[in-house]
Amino acid sequence: MPSFDPPGFLQDFNQQQQEAWSDWMSQQLDDAKAGQPDVYDFDAPRPRFFNVTKTPLAADAVEKDISWTAFPRLVAIDAATDEERWKTADGSRDVQDEYCEWSVTRLADGRISRVTFTCEGPEYWQFLAATDPAKVLDLYRGHIDPAVQPNDLLTSAGTYNPRNKWNSGTSKGAMHLIQQNNTLGAEIELAAGASNTRAPKGVLLTNDQDLIRCGAYGQAERHSDPTIGGGVNLLARTEANISLANPVGIYFAGLNTAGWASPDGTQPALFWKITRGTAEKAVRAVFEVPADRGYLVSDVTINGKPIKFGGQISDFISMKLTGVAMNIGKSAHPPIAGCKSRAAKTAGLTKIDVASTLRRPATPARY
Repeated sequence: MPSFDPPGFLQDFNQQQQEAWSDWMSQQLDDAKAGQPDVYDFDAPRPRFFNVTKTPLAADAVEKDISWTAFPRLVAIDAATDEERWKTADGSRDVQDEYCEWSVTRLADGRISRVTFTCEGPEYWQFLAATDPAKVLDLYRGHIDPAVQPNDLLTSAGTYNPRNKWNSGTSKGAMHLIQQNNTLGAEIELAAGASNTRAPKGVLLTNDQDLIRCGAYGQAERHSDPTIGGGVNLLARTEANISLANPVGIYFAGLNTAGWASPDGTQPALFWKITRGTAEKAVRAVFEVPADRGYLVSDVTINGKPIKFGGQISDFISMKLTGVAMNIGKSAHPPIAGCKSRAAKTAGLTKIDVASTLRRPATPARY
């Protein structure tokens, strides 16, 4: 495969942008494969992880979807009731940390008319804004509100603001992900970090929670991170080479509407519309009842309860990423003998200091 496609096979790029995006994505995978041995012990290199644009796929290459629930588990853990967790999750995009964020459109009386969901990484939008700001404005106007103005999307310094007024809350819209952990970079690091098998004290780890705590490649209490890491590591334990399938991204796997009902008997699954991406690689979706039906989202019930929160819908949304494995049984590397820890040379750095050493630009240098 000569290049990486944009997430969801989106068609926003011209040829030059497409090439620059592919180059940047390729570099992210190369960096993830190398790891950071100068910063962390017991974490590098990642010999099983490969870049699909540089290493031809073997004859036995297979793709595997790894999926999880969109509702944030960290919110659920701290909530006493369903209504409490739904209300909390609807209150801030910063708690929507399963690579799925949403915004709820309500009428003046509080009833829900639409819920918009996105899983588009911020890096894509930072790149697009740096290379084609007019396209960004056009997309915001088409998907969020025709009233969006160019300055609405900019910082005081004139650069793109991912947390602009149209993409920072849970009521005006959600154009792309903004929660600090919901990034393409996090997805890539998860897959690369989990591609190493681990055997601290000589015991091979196989449990998802044991693996993520030892490998420190994500948040153990989320639905997503341990599930992704566990799925990748399962492939690693078959002694396979591992990567992320093209196009690299997080996607909606689907909406399960079993137990849902509408006032006129229409199957509620018909109200779920993919608005960006493909059917298999969907990055944006809207749940909305067509106006000619004469009722709203709030009139749809889930297991007998009317929809009052966007979080109720996210309970039934599955997210996914797609891994690729090849050379199964042939990529033999000894397990790492310890758990990931800060290397001695950076032990005195603060979290902010270390974070600054890991930050990568969202725009390819040549652009």
